[in-house]
Amino acid sequence: MSYRRLRRISIAGTVVLLALLTALSALATWGPGRPSAPAVVPAPLAMGTAVERPRHVPLLTLIDDRGRPAALSAWRGKWVVLAPSLTLCHEVCPMTTGALMTLTTELRHAGLANRVIVAEATVDPWRDSPARLRAYRRLTGVNFELLTGTKPEIHRLWKFFGVGYQRVPQGNPPDVDWLTHKPESFDVQHSDALFFLDPAGQERIADEGQPDVSGKLLPALRGLLNDHGRQNLAHPSLPWTAGQALDDLYWLMGREIPASALPPLKAPSAAAAQRALAGSPSSLARLHRQAGDLLGSSASLTAGLYALRGYPVVLNVWQSSCLPCREEFSLFASASARFGRQVAFLGADTSDSASVARPFLAEHPVSYPSYQTSPAQLAPLAAIEGFPDTIFIDRAGKVGYVHIGQYDTLAPLENDIDHYALGRR
Repeated sequence: MSYRRLRRISIAGTVVLLALLTALSALATWGPGRPSAPAVVPAPLAMGTAVERPRHVPLLTLIDDRGRPAALSAWRGKWVVLAPSLTLCHEVCPMTTGALMTLTTELRHAGLANRVIVAEATVDPWRDSPARLRAYRRLTGVNFELLTGTKPEIHRLWKFFGVGYQRVPQGNPPDVDWLTHKPESFDVQHSDALFFLDPAGQERIADEGQPDVSGKLLPALRGLLNDHGRQNLAHPSLPWTAGQALDDLYWLMGREIPASALPPLKAPSAAAAQRALAGSPSSLARLHRQAGDLLGSSASLTAGLYALRGYPVVLNVWQSSCLPCREEFSLFASASARFGRQVAFLGADTSDSASVARPFLAEHPVSYPSYQTSPAQLAPLAAIEGFPDTIFIDRAGKVGYVHIGQYDTLAPLENDIDHYALGRR
């Protein structure tokens, strides 16, 4: 055998050996004996409404509980979570304090305590002096910023955020001031909300609603609630949690979280949806009575949309064999139960036979009907190239927006309903 032939055999053998070693290395890396890294996903916008055009908070100087000037501009460079509150609130504010105390603790555990400011600012500049704020801190153990200010500055602050507040008469019998132990002479009604600011001092997320603390509050906070407050504690309206507030911060920061950390969404039961939608206007109540039905054809859909003029419409385009369609049905079930007294929800089943579509709807209950149609028949409304799509139609019957693809979480869907259906910011 010639030297040249031996050399070729040697080179070929070396190549085969290197390939074998590479394959063994890959097996060692990816084989069953080595656990793979957990899947991560972008943090969802969990509860609030993202502000379409971020706005700079005006230059304001408030007062902290030590009586020192507290300029909001001093917080530039940090994220801010801000809530309206008052120390003599007996309906919701103690719950807000409890939720924000939990959020502050979670931020510390996440290593974000130095990057995020959590604060409550009063809507009661008539009574919430620095001394009263200090007493509230001693009473409750608050672990975040407490702010008050002059009447003009407090007015400017909450006017910017759209928070309404006003003095109203006390009830009969009146609530008792926890500090002076005397009957209160007036109350302050106000909006319940939570706001998120970015390091540039811009408003980025707004959330209207009451905190959900799972019915659990520190005794000092629970003792501040009256009968109405205890009802809110058990059944908060438009609830948000400390965990959702943290997720919204993560969303603003562009952070990722383990996919397993996303809470599963359970669609409301038929009975719960019926309770939520009770008292709907007649045109919308008619849709609710057709919950889960499969109706007519494209011509029927056109007639149905015409009959709904005066109401915004959310039209979800789906197909039974489409996995993303299946996955987002629970989101539409939840959204329609929440907004269905103001917004008409409809489904558009494309290219399924009735014998396939009806069992699918039975397995994925929603509080509205679907029409049998096709992408070609939907073309006058929007060009449908894939599934799912969601078409937002205004009160005049004109298409205002088409969301292409799946909604992964509830918050983006609710944000689009707020913006494109209800015309909120």
